Formats: sequence, C-alpha cells, structure tokens
Amino acid sequence: MAEWIDLIDPKEEELRAKLPRELQASALAQLLAPAQHDDEPRPTLQSHGDYLFGVFLVAVAVPAEDRVFYQEIDVVLTHETLLTVSKTPPGEDAYDPRPARDACHPHEPAGMMFYRLIDDIAEHYLDLVDALDEEIDALEDAVETASPTATRTRLSELRHQLLHIRRTLSPTRDAIRRIVDNVIEIEDGPEVFPHD
Repeated sequence: MAEWIDLIDPKEEELRAKLPRELQASALAQLLAPAQHDDEPRPTLQSHGDYLFGVFLVAVAVPAEDRVFYQEIDVVLTHETLLTVSKTPPGEDAYDPRPARDACHPHEPAGMMFYRLIDDIAEHYLDLVDALDEEIDALEDAVETASPTATRTRLSELRHQLLHIRRTLSPTRDAIRRIVDNVIEIEDGPEVFPHD
C-alpha cells in the first residue's frame, strides 16, 4: 500500500525526517529552497534512478482581487511513497492538495496518487481559464462605456496573464507527456506508471 506524505512549508528537519530515501543534492536543494515569487521554477519531472523528482506550479486565481499567483509543488515519487512539498508564496493562502489525496483509494499505488495530484493541478488551470474568460466577457460588455485607456490597460493585463499561463503550462504538459510516452520511469522494480 502506498503512502502520500504532504508537507506545507516544512522546516528542514521535518522534511529530512519524512524523505522516503536519500536524494541527489540538486533535488534536496530544490526541496529546501524557499518559495519564489517573481521567478518561479520551470515545471519538470526527472528520473533520479530509484525515485522521480518533479516541480510543478499550481495556478490559483483570486477573483476578488483580480489577480493570479502560482504555488510551487515539489514531488518525490517512489514505488511506495508520494511526497509533496507545497511552498506558499509570502502573503498567500496555501494550495491544499487534500481533495486530491482524499480521492485516492487505500489500495492505489503511488503512481495513481501522483495522477490524482496532476489532475487537480490541471483543474486549477481550467478554473483560471474560466476566470479569464469571464474577465474578457466583462471587458466586452463594458467596451462601449469604459474609457479606451482603461480597456487598453485591462487587455494588456489579460494578455500578460495568458502569456504567463502558457509559460508555466507548456513545460507542465511536456513533463506529463514524458509519462504518457513511457520515457520516464523509476529504473528498478515494477512500473510506477502502468499503461492501463
């Protein structure tokens, strides 16, 4: 039976105590690094022999404040364990992966738990696209009454948000595509991502 360990902004001692195995120095350094705000890491998924290491960004829309922030989720995946480290940007609420974890069944392997996490991250991007679509509708409704400067400014902001989404979503898609194409896997033992 696999285990999902979820840590939110852990201290170094807590993280080291929960690690399922020894990690390469680069993976450990990324796990220990604080949340970044303006220069988010690029989403990736890498094989490190007997485990997989990934970095993903969850898009969180804050409609009341008309903004979006991205929360880093680092992942260590073994045959027995999915360890997630959520890094909360300063002044933001933490992304809560519990709904994805609660959707897991007790007998599910760690690869399926990882699938549920990625599905939840994808759902957040869909929610963000829906929120942007509503913003565009509101902008269209106000085009006759709003000032050209305000309309131009809002269009520029929306374009910037869309470019940022593309910059984070494209490498996320590429990382997951490596699983689908059977390019990435844990080297020893059974497949962590069986094709069925």
